[in-house]
Amino acid sequence: MNRADLSFLDGGPAPRPAHADLGSALRSAARHGNPEGLCFLDADGTETRMSYAELLDAASRILGGLRAAGTAPGETVLLQIRSEPELIAAFWGCVLGGFVPMPVAAGEPGAAGGPAAGPASGAGQLHRVWTRYGRPRTVLGAGQPVAPATRSDPGWPGALAGDTRRLLSHLPDRSWHRAGPDDPAVLLLTSGSTGTPKAVPLTHRNLLTRSAATAQANGLSVHTRSFNWMPLDHVGGLVLFHLRDVYLGAYQVHAPRSYVLQDPLRWLTVADRHRVCTTWAPNFAFQLLTDQAARLRGRSLDLSGLRYVMNGGEAVRATVVRAFLDLLRPFGLGSDVMYPGWGMSETSSGVIDMRFEPAAGDERYVPVGRPQPGTAVRCVDDDGDLVPQGTPGHLEVSGTAVTRGYHDNPVQNLRSFTADGWFRTGDRAFVESGRLTVTGRADDVIECGGVTCHSHEIEAVVEELDFVTPSYTVAGPVAVDGREELAVFFHRRGAVGAAEAEALIRRRVEERLGLNATRIVPVDPSDVPKTGIGKLRRSRLREQYEASAARCGGSPGTTPENGPGRPNGDDHLRARAARSATGVPAPWGTPGRRGRLSPGRLPGALGP
Repeated sequence: MNRADLSFLDGGPAPRPAHADLGSALRSAARHGNPEGLCFLDADGTETRMSYAELLDAASRILGGLRAAGTAPGETVLLQIRSEPELIAAFWGCVLGGFVPMPVAAGEPGAAGGPAAGPASGAGQLHRVWTRYGRPRTVLGAGQPVAPATRSDPGWPGALAGDTRRLLSHLPDRSWHRAGPDDPAVLLLTSGSTGTPKAVPLTHRNLLTRSAATAQANGLSVHTRSFNWMPLDHVGGLVLFHLRDVYLGAYQVHAPRSYVLQDPLRWLTVADRHRVCTTWAPNFAFQLLTDQAARLRGRSLDLSGLRYVMNGGEAVRATVVRAFLDLLRPFGLGSDVMYPGWGMSETSSGVIDMRFEPAAGDERYVPVGRPQPGTAVRCVDDDGDLVPQGTPGHLEVSGTAVTRGYHDNPVQNLRSFTADGWFRTGDRAFVESGRLTVTGRADDVIECGGVTCHSHEIEAVVEELDFVTPSYTVAGPVAVDGREELAVFFHRRGAVGAAEAEALIRRRVEERLGLNATRIVPVDPSDVPKTGIGKLRRSRLREQYEASAARCGGSPGTTPENGPGRPNGDDHLRARAARSATGVPAPWGTPGRRGRLSPGRLPGALGP
């Protein structure tokens, strides 16, 4: 077979970055960047503005404080800081000193699983990360809580470099470190909220070549105006947007995730007010916005400036994209602004995207395009051989933006990299007509009665029903009483009764996909575990459900209206490779809170 007929795509040579290291990029932005610099919105919408020169000054002050505490080049510095302006200043203080920042999610005030909560809280996460990675020096936000186990550890007093307010009180230290291209610039945590996350080291070369490549591929420049509302401890918020925009010297707006989730129309209001041309979110957020269509009537919004709207981080649904574009067309949104894309922490965020191509019908999968310069991808079979084009295989990636391996984790590195150096992503995908299409996670394939699909396909079908609240549907196999059955967890809204909702969901899944969903389980939104950017943690919900099933004698899914879930007869349901052989995280994965299934919400089924 010709190589041209095999599943391989190469984005070509990596561009040469305009800056030698990240510190040089920030200094350049301070001199030549957009004078508006950065704008941070608080949870109540209050704006904090900061020029790039002011960011450089704040970072230099924190650098002075860190050096006074004895921090040396090459040291890891944990950052758990709720205030986004202070987190960014501390991040850059580390970069300017040659220290390696490791941001740890702090949570948002008032959010379930926030910093003052239990073992899955920010304080608990900090303790796990701090102890796992050698008790490194740590910077906290002002008033940030610390777990008792951390505070009582003999190593804690020497590790705590102080809080951001105290560090910012130092005189600026302008003796900036000059990093080499292959020096580590940041350690990003991925995969895990109650367990210890893996740490992904990204070098200056990784981050700068990725920024240069996306700028070249998508026509981004100092004139770009962006809005990000995903966490700045996550690869999407920090690398995909903030670091890219510093590289460009572009105007950037950031808001906490809760600001938009409390009212999705704020996303559009910010885009209008700040004349935004570039923004991003996972697919669920576009669905949340279209769910607010009735509230858009009579509003005056100008969205004509938006030209590059990234959709990445989870499966892209064509029906959701079309609904979003149709809904906002009267407000000046172009039909060609949506860009499905793919990337993960291990690839320095998004390295593949393309303009969405509206098509008739309901496509099963949406292509994500060609690799950007400096990146190559291939799809292989179980033996590692390239599969023919059009044939799904295991997605592997290589290039200048790809990490060389996890920090202090040799066992995981052996699993995650091939003998010739390609990174095993854990996704399944195929190549066709010069474009990559990602079908889903390799450990999320469901086979039942001759039907093969991914959980996200079932969820999409269920969320077409008006009484199902978008973004809280989870579908997948659950093991109860020694057998596996297909379960659908959902949050009901409107006047439809529980029994009717169960029957309609079961019928919809059967008619559209040919699958027998035997357990239909209503849940509260707070019961559904999600990552920091709002992606579903399906395995976490499944584990909690199965644990409760063991305690309750196999009765989860029971409600007063419905009675116990019906058995699935002779059908055998299984999740192919339910525990991924590679053990690699989901694309752009990030630590998130663990939901708790309360017995009051699922009577007689799920305990605390």
